[in-house]
Amino acid sequence: MEGILVSAATGVLKSLLCKLAALLEGEYRVHKGLRRDIAFLKDELSSMNALLEKLAEAEALDTQLKEWRDQVREMAYEIEDYIDKYMNHHTHRDPDKPNAVMELFWKGVSKVKNFGAHHEMAVQIKELKSRIIEASQRRDRYKLDAMVCSASSNAVRTDPRLPALFVQGASLVGIEGPKDELIKLVTDEEVSLKVISLIGFGGSGKTTLANQVYQKTGKLFNCQAFVSVSQNPDIRKILRSVLSQIRKEDSPISRSSDEEWLINSMRDFLKDKRYLIVIDDIWSIQAWKTIKCALLENSCGSRIIVTTRNASVAKSCCFPRLDLAYELRPLTEADSKILFFTRVFGSGKMPTSPE
Repeated sequence: MEGILVSAATGVLKSLLCKLAALLEGEYRVHKGLRRDIAFLKDELSSMNALLEKLAEAEALDTQLKEWRDQVREMAYEIEDYIDKYMNHHTHRDPDKPNAVMELFWKGVSKVKNFGAHHEMAVQIKELKSRIIEASQRRDRYKLDAMVCSASSNAVRTDPRLPALFVQGASLVGIEGPKDELIKLVTDEEVSLKVISLIGFGGSGKTTLANQVYQKTGKLFNCQAFVSVSQNPDIRKILRSVLSQIRKEDSPISRSSDEEWLINSMRDFLKDKRYLIVIDDIWSIQAWKTIKCALLENSCGSRIIVTTRNASVAKSCCFPRLDLAYELRPLTEADSKILFFTRVFGSGKMPTSPE
């Protein structure tokens, strides 16, 4: 239950942060003083959101943490409501103007309205800024960050991508099209090495899609491996895992093996093999450059699939062509309904009558 409440708080904050960022862009004419206050709100709320995300890892929350979480959530709802009203007012357009005189008239009316809206917003933002400062001071006063670290350290960390590796294909929605496209890229007759990048935000299904393709096509290759990298990778551990998988050895590679030995061993093993390797959730170009050293370029029809949230990383990984970066598209409206009904009612359709 605590995790659900924390997720609700982080959900509204992420939505609000996107809207505050939009206000700071050129589309909305906000004067400099107000722009500074909005930037302040955005920075403070980003920091609060980071703390709330840490709360999600704690098994039990202290009473003070719960109260602070609830206050931040309600404050975020109120701020978002006001920002929505301002944005709707700003994007409102008057009906077609019949002539130049009327157009001039409507422009004058718009200026008066906008002046009032800007003044009202400045007053409201000042009040919201004061409330956020109070919440930040309360956070410091009661040392909430230290309490979160203490609570989180007692929680058992699990890889959030792990469930994606064990999802049954039949239960997935909207994946058949992308899966078929990727399978064609992986199984074509091109003999040179090909590196395919999957791009998408966290939770968009990159790992699930890559795993489905991996399971479907793995038998066509001499050896295969699937490894997750993450934001703070242990490169030596990653290389050990790949080497162990491609060699199909039950005994683990010695922990004392250094990176140079691991890279040379992998290159020597892969030089005459058609291999399929998935590098999941890679965050940086530097991490890719290091891992890439071990993945020998041969002419055996080998394939590498890389998943990432970062478009620059995706383009850096693609080989030999940049068009091998595949961006995951959002679900269609029809697929979204099927997914919703499946999660809520257990089937892809709404029940004809309530039970």
